[in-house]
Amino acid sequence: MSIAIGVMVSVVASSSIGAGMGSEAGNANISRHLGVVGRVNLGSFYTPAKYVRIVSEWLLAHGIGKGWTIADLSCGYGAFFELSAVEGLHECRYIGNDIDHDAVEKARSIFHDVQWNEENALHEVSRAKYGIRDDERLVIVGNPPYNDVTSQINQDIKTNSLPIDVDIKTRDLGMSSLLAYDKLRAEYVVVLHPLSYLIKKSNFTATQGFFRNYELLEHIVFSSQEFAGTSKTTGFPVVVAMYKRAEGSGLSFRSVEHTWFKTVEGSLFSLSGFDYVTDEIDKYPGKRRYNPEILFYTMRDINALRRSRTFIKERIANAIDVDPEKLAYYCYVDCFKRYADIPYYLGNFNVPFIRSEFAAISNDVIMVSKHFHPEIFGETKSQGEEVEARIKDYIKKSIKGKEHENADR
Repeated sequence: MSIAIGVMVSVVASSSIGAGMGSEAGNANISRHLGVVGRVNLGSFYTPAKYVRIVSEWLLAHGIGKGWTIADLSCGYGAFFELSAVEGLHECRYIGNDIDHDAVEKARSIFHDVQWNEENALHEVSRAKYGIRDDERLVIVGNPPYNDVTSQINQDIKTNSLPIDVDIKTRDLGMSSLLAYDKLRAEYVVVLHPLSYLIKKSNFTATQGFFRNYELLEHIVFSSQEFAGTSKTTGFPVVVAMYKRAEGSGLSFRSVEHTWFKTVEGSLFSLSGFDYVTDEIDKYPGKRRYNPEILFYTMRDINALRRSRTFIKERIANAIDVDPEKLAYYCYVDCFKRYADIPYYLGNFNVPFIRSEFAAISNDVIMVSKHFHPEIFGETKSQGEEVEARIKDYIKKSIKGKEHENADR
């Protein structure tokens, strides 16, 4: 994916999300001055206060204090400047920036000891732009705007005319923000961002300029539904992550694959903790044709599967030609869409299955899919509750993934 709730902006730059921990700033978790279009085009969905508190604990645990500069370059209403009231962090220097004038004015009225700027955080990126010396020990915090301009969500109100430095330009504002933080040589970066930046290889590769120079110290995963003004029906995983600069020896995608991620609810999961049915089949259209012709809609991640079709009759640009010898795998995806109860944190994953046990239910999924798609396969009688229960049990087990006794709890 990349992300569905914020996007490239039109004539503005990076707006963020903030939420206050104190009484006066407690309303800073909702961008009240922005309508739906404004929130989408500013990527402006403000941070729940509890995650600011978690960030404060991490900063203190890693020795941040007097002599450090803490900057939020897409600060919204200034949620993260509640850090300035925390014992041990109150003597840091604070710098705030946002292109959204109204948000800055609101934040300025609450936080009086912050140096304020109204700059495009992704254009002409440099320390000098914010008055930061080359030798200053810099921590960047916050919740940069994010969304993929190629995402189908809110596509009718997305725009893409923001000036961005060529060396940090990507299809996603949040990825570009991370690359900007690397360009500023921040010693620590503590931000919220879609987990898909880490766990989707295409996103990781697009943001490699950041990840190769930073190691992951701390993290916690939560649902995007915690953001005010977002969808309450389909959440995706957001990570609060603390990174430390390790130039040239940061994260590799292999290390991400074997990382056990922790959620606020206490769940643990890892990319390496599953088999994926999509490793056995084509996810995207190709040139090969088969007889009989069976077509299936392009597959992305689980959240995309929830919104899309499976078997289709018409040959369209997104039509995959199904290899008849692999029909059972496609039918499993169809059944997975129908029956799976997916936790939000797996929404960006490919469809999991249990490779070693698949043969036992392969005929079941074929017959069930045929029954529910008579327009493709003709009339097929129902297979009954016993078959359906067997498929559901298999899917439920596949979602649990492999054992994780070695995960760092």
